[in-house]
Amino acid sequence: MSVFTRYANGFFFTPVALGRVAAMRFLAGLFVWIEWWAYKPFIIQHRFLPEDLYQPLFIGRILPIPAPNYWIVTGTLVVMLAAALPVMFGYRPRLFGWILFIAYFEWMLIYNSYGKVDHASFGFMVLLLVLCMMPEARWGDREHLSPRVGWGFNLVQIAVVCTYFLSTWSKFRYGGLEWANSGVFTWAIIRRGTPFSDWMLDFPLLLNAAQWGMIAFELLTPLVLFVYPWKRIQYSIVAFFYAFHVAVFAALTISFLPHLFAMACFLPLERIDPKDLARRARAKLKGGKDTPRRGAPEPAAEMETTG
Repeated sequence: MSVFTRYANGFFFTPVALGRVAAMRFLAGLFVWIEWWAYKPFIIQHRFLPEDLYQPLFIGRILPIPAPNYWIVTGTLVVMLAAALPVMFGYRPRLFGWILFIAYFEWMLIYNSYGKVDHASFGFMVLLLVLCMMPEARWGDREHLSPRVGWGFNLVQIAVVCTYFLSTWSKFRYGGLEWANSGVFTWAIIRRGTPFSDWMLDFPLLLNAAQWGMIAFELLTPLVLFVYPWKRIQYSIVAFFYAFHVAVFAALTISFLPHLFAMACFLPLERIDPKDLARRARAKLKGGKDTPRRGAPEPAAEMETTG
């Protein structure tokens, strides 16, 4: 077996704790509720649009999906929100996971079929699909490891990286190499600038350098996949990704929130146990001694030393 094959098998089938599945299911359902209310509340307004404005994506032209109307848009939202709740709390997660994925798929088809296609939800849609095929899991479970879970989350990680990497391909496809020397960032700041970015309009060379930096950043993002054996390095890169999006939001108020939720699958969320955290908080409030959670190993006794 070649070194590349061993490395690829190690990446794709690295066992991951089931506790991360429970955490990601909660985050996925939580985002669905956040999206319709705060992130993209305007999608529900599509129920009032005339059908002749509907320009379905390729997948919408292949599948026999009717044009959105009042009842289709409203019904899709109701089903999506209703399915998100049991997924969040681990009740029949596969059944309701499939319902949630299908409803969210239609929700995104409605959103992207009126002239604007948003790539920020690609990784999140892959996450919803993967979670449908994950086993049942509970918070804080670090003992049970599954190569299938590792395989699924690695697919989400690849989708997250493709969101960055293919973005550069799209820039070059439609704007050519001149995109990096164009006035894209200048136009963006004029249109959506904030006090954190308006000052950059006085430094056009800095804006061009930032555009080249953006391209370099997006092309180098696949590195986060190849450093998987060195978790501290991988977590540092993921932290940089999050910091990058915080900076973009501060400068241009552009948010990639579904992408950020999907990117959480890189993180060791299996270490989080809400019940254990609540127990510790109650113990601190009462001023009592913290007791180990059920099933946790007893602390080792101190060894006596002799002179």
